[in-house]
Amino acid sequence: MKMQSSKHLLGTVSVLAMLASSAVTPANAAASNGLYFGGSTLASEAFRQIFNCYTGATVGTGAWTDGFQFSSSFNSATPTPGLLPTTCTVTSTVQGMYAGVGSGNGVRGYIANDPKQWYGGTINPPTTINLTATNQQPGFPSAQPPYVDTLNTTFGAYPYPRVDAGLSDSPLPATLAAMTTAALTLTATTAAGATTNWVSLPVTLTASGSATANYTTTSTYGAPIQLPAFSVNVAIPVNVSTFSPNSQITSGGSIVPGGAVQLSSAQLCAIFSGLVTNWNSTTTIPYLDQTGTQQTAPFYYTNVGNGLGAAQYTTSNVPITVVYRSDGSGTSFILTNYLKAVCPLIDPPTTGHPNGSYGYTAIFGASNLPSTSFSNLITNINNSAITGTWVGASGSGGVQSAVGVTSTQGGRIGYVSADFVKPYAINTQAPYSASLQNEQLRAAGTNIPTTTTTTSPTFIAPTPAAAGLAWGDTRLQTPAATWTWNDYNIYNNTFTTPVVQGGVTLSGQSVLPLTNVTGAYPLSGTTFLDLYSCYSVAVDSGRVTNLRAFLSWYFGASNALATAVIQNNGFNPLPASYTTVIRNKYLSATNAGRIAAAGTGVGGCTGVTGGAL
Repeated sequence: MKMQSSKHLLGTVSVLAMLASSAVTPANAAASNGLYFGGSTLASEAFRQIFNCYTGATVGTGAWTDGFQFSSSFNSATPTPGLLPTTCTVTSTVQGMYAGVGSGNGVRGYIANDPKQWYGGTINPPTTINLTATNQQPGFPSAQPPYVDTLNTTFGAYPYPRVDAGLSDSPLPATLAAMTTAALTLTATTAAGATTNWVSLPVTLTASGSATANYTTTSTYGAPIQLPAFSVNVAIPVNVSTFSPNSQITSGGSIVPGGAVQLSSAQLCAIFSGLVTNWNSTTTIPYLDQTGTQQTAPFYYTNVGNGLGAAQYTTSNVPITVVYRSDGSGTSFILTNYLKAVCPLIDPPTTGHPNGSYGYTAIFGASNLPSTSFSNLITNINNSAITGTWVGASGSGGVQSAVGVTSTQGGRIGYVSADFVKPYAINTQAPYSASLQNEQLRAAGTNIPTTTTTTSPTFIAPTPAAAGLAWGDTRLQTPAATWTWNDYNIYNNTFTTPVVQGGVTLSGQSVLPLTNVTGAYPLSGTTFLDLYSCYSVAVDSGRVTNLRAFLSWYFGASNALATAVIQNNGFNPLPASYTTVIRNKYLSATNAGRIAAAGTGVGGCTGVTGGAL
């Protein structure tokens, strides 16, 4: 199946090669230009489909088709991975292209205003990178992604000609002064003409090291714009293939959404701290009861369901192998933001134990979290005997593949966006995910799932509705017209005044992981669209018009198509309180803060002498 080969690429160097999409089907062959987005792999599949729906056409041809299909069988409520609504018609002839290179690289390209920074991997590549048609070294894209305009003329080859939007699941720095990044200088030393175009193979790229790149000032690009794109769930995939006895929750012979296992917040803290290292463990772990009092129980205490009482997850030796993002990852940020908010509450400092009896304050409460680098958490654990067995993988697809479904991967656990686990994943070999306990359940005394469950979890599955409920928490701030980019940082919505919840006093923690809304998924977040206020139109006179047209469609007051596509990926659209402010401030034809074209001196270009190239 063609899509299967693409999914293999997604977890390797060529996450770019699959998702840096710009070839068009015949219905879109007359596309006048492109929109160039790059960054988050969490958002990569969803945005590929959103762009497809916007133009009424998929991308790629022959063996390199993106694998999505417009079908009358589309049903986001079921859901139907890989399918698109037939009601997506040609809204625009401007095709969107997306390079799925990870949040860290997405922000790097945005701050540097340089599309060459949208490569896969880390900021520390080898000095020489040899790219051939068959040798694509980890960390860098192929010389040309498969999905390039058929004629290689309209859109051009990779790297993209410009940065229209960077995407990241972690927020931009709070100040302009902190908006700096290390940007590589890449020079082609072989292949004629490859200095400006990486399309010719073979080619050797020389990385001359990194230099500091700055967002510069608002007089160059206008003020930064950071907008949440949708509410996302970070799912916890678990490979249960070797668990015996089985207590997975099934329906019709298949594990239901979130039915792989049910995990309490206490169990997640125990796993990601290294306190528990085997699925057959009887180790005692701490948890909070509904009064906020620390209690202890065996690690397996929530492993109930289908009429079974609490029992070890497996009677055999099955190590818990954490699969984590080895690249700069906004998904890592969302996970560590959750762990930092929740875990120190379970194991607070006490007399004689300033880091908590189990060390949670030192591990999760450290100042280097939350972070896009999971290695910070590994450093805090400071136990290579445990973390040395964990597995690093690049990109969401890499984690999906590393957790896997085979018995040789049994016991692995990771973290990915909901569209990389069943039932939302396109890859038929995707793992199932866990359901998680939220604070509302804990405060209600629901620490252990019901033993009578046969078709649905007691804890919360990563579904679109559950993400929407988390964003409906009334303790979150309401967007306002005066908001700037930092105000849209949902993770910075904290308890600014003390709040008592289930016997625990909350003050300073991030609200979203501690949501007390019934049915809300606690490991929620967003992918941010990082935009400029002022764009150069020297090369493409329709650039700003095309960008604003897409964003106006996407953030429309009632966009059933975008909603359906988003929910088919396991996510949920933003609340109307967000989209209304976004449209009025940044997309209105008359608002003083609107995205504008350089040289006009209006909107976001007021007082700007340059414009993002």
